[in-house]
Amino acid sequence: MIIYRYTVPMAWYEGVYEDRKAPCKAGRPFTLKHKEGSDKAVLLIHGYTGYPGELVRPAEDLFALGFDIYAPRLPGHGTTGEDFLRSDRRDWTSVAVNAARDLRKKYSTFYILGHSMGGALAVIAALQAGCDKLALAGPAVAYPGQKPPVPLPVIYLYSLIFRRKPNDWHNDPGYVMYYENAPADDLYLGQQYWSWLYPRQIHELLALMKETRSMIPSLTVDTLTVSGGLDTIIGEESSVYIAKAGKGHNRHVSIPGCTHYMFYDKDKDAENEAVKAVLDWFSA
Repeated sequence: MIIYRYTVPMAWYEGVYEDRKAPCKAGRPFTLKHKEGSDKAVLLIHGYTGYPGELVRPAEDLFALGFDIYAPRLPGHGTTGEDFLRSDRRDWTSVAVNAARDLRKKYSTFYILGHSMGGALAVIAALQAGCDKLALAGPAVAYPGQKPPVPLPVIYLYSLIFRRKPNDWHNDPGYVMYYENAPADDLYLGQQYWSWLYPRQIHELLALMKETRSMIPSLTVDTLTVSGGLDTIIGEESSVYIAKAGKGHNRHVSIPGCTHYMFYDKDKDAENEAVKAVLDWFSA
């Protein structure tokens, strides 16, 4: 039986934005620890406007392989759009790095799995804190053509005028999630996050991607990148770039049937393939 502890060490959040509202169930951080103790752990980092509940599937499968699991919630995520606006990339990065430094000291074997923007944060955490292996699923590092869709200064100026703009979002029941009472929080999170475009936060994301991309040639950690052939959000550019530019022994797995949300995908065979790629990489 898997027992969820919906908490992670509070020290990871020192010096970062403190959310005003408690997270919804899907947004809660969680820890899975073996009673008999384990000498190996995986840090799971979710993405932009994402939440820890998106990573339940790989978390439980990695736990079954003997890993202790830690999935923090990034500041501003899983609560409200107002909290989101008050957080920034320094807050998100600090939590990832603080968590990695803490776990690096506690476990003899330590890996990091990052999804989407969490992939960029995982790279930074690996460089600043160290880890034994990285797995990056749909990592948000490079843009199509290696350039942002709109220049960063233009987005920044736009963010000074508009706090948020409506975005056409609709719930898609084809994505079957695994967190407790899923998909109970989907509509709430959609109303708070995905139904809006936040120019300031988009600027933060794109700036983080730019910063991380410049770090990849210094990355010596063995890294797996997993991309989806149906990923219309990030595409395969980031995965290919990291696999080629990183200095570790890297592997890139492209799964034709996967979308960006590969850990709870519409195509369950593709989802299984994505999860298996991570399990094989960490258990090799």
